[in-house]
Amino acid sequence: MPTSKINSIVISQIKNMKIDILKNNPEKAKNHITKKILTVSPENNVGYIKEILTSKAKQFETIGYVYVVDNTQKLVGVISLKEILQESNETFAEKLMIKNVISIREDTHQEKVVDLALKYGFWSIPVVDNENHLLGVITHQTILSIFHHEVREDVLRSSGIHHKIKEIESLQTPASRLVKARLPSLFIGLLGGLVAAAIISNFESFLNKYIILASFIPVIVYLSDAVGTQSQTLVIRMIALEPNFSLRRYMLREIKIGSLLGLIFAVSIFAAVSFGWGHLDLGIVIGSSIFLSMIFQTFFSAYVSIIFDKFGIDPATATGPIATIISDITTIVVYFGIAIFLLHYFETISL
Repeated sequence: MPTSKINSIVISQIKNMKIDILKNNPEKAKNHITKKILTVSPENNVGYIKEILTSKAKQFETIGYVYVVDNTQKLVGVISLKEILQESNETFAEKLMIKNVISIREDTHQEKVVDLALKYGFWSIPVVDNENHLLGVITHQTILSIFHHEVREDVLRSSGIHHKIKEIESLQTPASRLVKARLPSLFIGLLGGLVAAAIISNFESFLNKYIILASFIPVIVYLSDAVGTQSQTLVIRMIALEPNFSLRRYMLREIKIGSLLGLIFAVSIFAAVSFGWGHLDLGIVIGSSIFLSMIFQTFFSAYVSIIFDKFGIDPATATGPIATIISDITTIVVYFGIAIFLLHYFETISL
């Protein structure tokens, strides 16, 4: 079978899987809507809208906005309550409404609702289908509830805990169930630590000769993890607030930031090792390792979060133990690789 045909089949399967996930996802926007809202047609005037608000206000769950729909129930505009109260009764809705309505599709994940509300300062978000028919709105109170849920969920996921939030936070949940929820990520961390230990043990003879290198492993690993976590946090925020941002421009900026941060800490460590320990050559080695590790982790951490989002996976998952393990292992490999190369080079030119 030709490679192009295989690729098309794989891509098709991935798309179908993503569609199935969306259909079966209980955390999508349409599960949070209310239909108790005021809708009017473009031909209705402000006087008519005020009359409805006065006589039927108790029937609506939210009255902050009035939604304008055509005769097929397609959303064509929105008017704020403030604008209605300030206008004369003769003004038609069509003239007063905002036509470029910001809305979300019914299968959108609930987290995007919060992102949209925070970005534009909306009190409620209209939900539409693929043909822009108004299905309902998500109210301010519901948005706050979703926000609270998502924050707690992301905090748990970033710690490697993937479980129902209510069970995690309840004192009634059995210890055995909580152990089961926390064990997988910790076990993965153990495996990662063993891999890192195995890598370091392969350099035992090298470390015996340059024992000072072992002293700086915690420093280099910490700085790499820290800059990686910062990059992940910022890119997750960017994905949430600006989902259509330029990937190329953003990644180039992250590499530039990583380079500048790496340079600052490389110079600092070089000065500390050179003057504090009296090893100019080791100062160059450790400084170079910090420089390259911070550039790599800045790029890697941001890019992994973006890839997760492209495949419909919560990018907050990328900040968990797996990312930390990859960061630690790559940092150690870069550290010893540079150390062996440069120290061997220094020994060669000194002969």
